[in-house]
Amino acid sequence: MHDQQNIQSIPSTETTEAEFDVDDYLELYSSARKKDKGWILDEVMILTGWSRDHARRRLAAFRIGEDDAYDDPPADQPSSRCCKYSPESRALLVRIWEWSGFQSGKYLAAVMPQLLDAAERHGALVPDRDGYSLKVRSELLAVSPASIDRYLRTARAEDFRDRRVSTKRFTSPSEDFLDFASGPNEHEPGYFLVDTIAHAGPTRASNCVFTISASCLHTGWVFTHSLADNAPDTMVDVLQWSLDEVQGIPFWVNAIELSNADDTVHEATDRWARGLDIHFSPVLKDLRRDRLPEASRHQHLVHEYGNIRRYDTEEARSALNGLWRAVDDRLNYFTPTRKPAGWADDGDGDQRRIYDEPRTPFERLRAAGVMSPTQEDELTQYADGLDPARLTEEIVFWQRRLQELAA
Repeated sequence: MHDQQNIQSIPSTETTEAEFDVDDYLELYSSARKKDKGWILDEVMILTGWSRDHARRRLAAFRIGEDDAYDDPPADQPSSRCCKYSPESRALLVRIWEWSGFQSGKYLAAVMPQLLDAAERHGALVPDRDGYSLKVRSELLAVSPASIDRYLRTARAEDFRDRRVSTKRFTSPSEDFLDFASGPNEHEPGYFLVDTIAHAGPTRASNCVFTISASCLHTGWVFTHSLADNAPDTMVDVLQWSLDEVQGIPFWVNAIELSNADDTVHEATDRWARGLDIHFSPVLKDLRRDRLPEASRHQHLVHEYGNIRRYDTEEARSALNGLWRAVDDRLNYFTPTRKPAGWADDGDGDQRRIYDEPRTPFERLRAAGVMSPTQEDELTQYADGLDPARLTEEIVFWQRRLQELAA
């Protein structure tokens, strides 16, 4: 807890950068304890758009009366430090960051070529229009992950919402399933973790919409679909449909680990899997976890995009499936992931995980070589028809629609 005197002296967070006065924070920062200086710097960063190091230097310079060194140079005197990238590139970077689903610099830099190519192909970006040009394109392709995070710091601060994009899209598999998917099968696609999530909100998990969320352990490919109920026949029909549709799972499924609260669902899925020679592992779950706020860690994808609300109508189920189509396409074709590639010595006698380069699930699937030429051509054609700007509009549309239905 902060001292009452310090709390009263905090300037209003409604102050704009133009109205910001370092003196308002100088006395507070100088007299604050070490553990309290962090949140003071956080407020300065939000109000000014400064980096953390720059805010710390400015406050230190004001304390000793040397802030003149940080004043803006006269108009006739060029700055000794200029920005490497043009204002058009930095402004466009924010739009592309939104199209990507608010990825961090490491992943956004990896997927930048695909995003630019798709946006140009569908007219979202046109050379010599709205600030976009070949020079801007080359700058966006050259910007480093660290620079992306630095340029987006102000946009993240102004949003005030949690914009973390996780590459973990499923709960940890059981040891038996992990052993089965390891060894000679370690890099082979088709080992899916499947979970069912009840959209019950704060009520009992009955008479509500259920969502099935499947993720490939080795490629990161995701398939999400909402069901009218948790009946065994409904579950089996959706699993079969996922194998028959291009938008579903476009490669062979070797194994499934299904987490569900109903034994009859496990029995029906087991019979279906045996008929297709698919290894099946049932995991009994507690549906109460789906209604807790902590469930966003348990089911990142569904709760991040669909929120933790109650949906119990056919209209809500239709809206959810409209949302999942856009979300799955964004995650499968425009959201890179990193996979563990081994262990390395950290120099102190301990082992640390090393990861491969970020790649999208579609890229990992093509590299695996498990699709026939016809399948690959069909999937490539489907990928070429996706527009990241349009996908973002669809996601926002369906999220607003679901908010209206829940209200």
